[in-house]
Amino acid sequence: MELPQGLPVAWQLAAWAATAVALGWAVRRAPWARLAANEQSHVFLGAIVATALLWTISGRVGPLLHFHLLGATLLFLLFGAPLALIGITAAAAAATVAGAGDWASLGARALAAGALPIAISHLVLRVAEARLPPNFFVYVFVDAFLGGALAMIGAGIATAAAIAVWSGAGASALDALTAMVLMLAFGEATLTGMLATLFVVYKPAWVGTFSDERYLKRGRA
Repeated sequence: MELPQGLPVAWQLAAWAATAVALGWAVRRAPWARLAANEQSHVFLGAIVATALLWTISGRVGPLLHFHLLGATLLFLLFGAPLALIGITAAAAAATVAGAGDWASLGARALAAGALPIAISHLVLRVAEARLPPNFFVYVFVDAFLGGALAMIGAGIATAAAIAVWSGAGASALDALTAMVLMLAFGEATLTGMLATLFVVYKPAWVGTFSDERYLKRGRA
């Protein structure tokens, strides 16, 4: 889901300020050395383009509700939180150039559909690492499938609540938006889980949060 155009100026300014702070943190913490290898830099740029295309494939219900899949959890699993935040913000900008959204609301979109789901994905990964056995299936089904679903649910509910407050929609409208979020969560979980599984099996070097030592060797011990 995505915030509509025409948000109050105060909301837009606050979102831009928060996005600037988040990007400043990401630029300082990002493992730039990883992108020094040609393959990794190509994968990162390709992921940005693919995410931007995903954001342009969207649907609309009524004048306010505009929805699409996010790709945030997959970016996080591939590159970690700092690079994922930079990548999804770049993807949001590219999607805006393509006509999906306006520049004034870009900061809000980067927060609601980027920073928030990435933070949720990071939390799911950390909880799984601390509480669950380290094996391949935990990574795929919890970190990828469940992480993708929870990221979409969190981002969608936050977006739906913001739309309800801004537009003055009642509880019934918010309930309808929440029901749509749950349907989108299934699609996000499926897309993230399938692609993460393919990358882990065939291109594990692309998946920065996956470790053979943790998820395979220790799992066989």
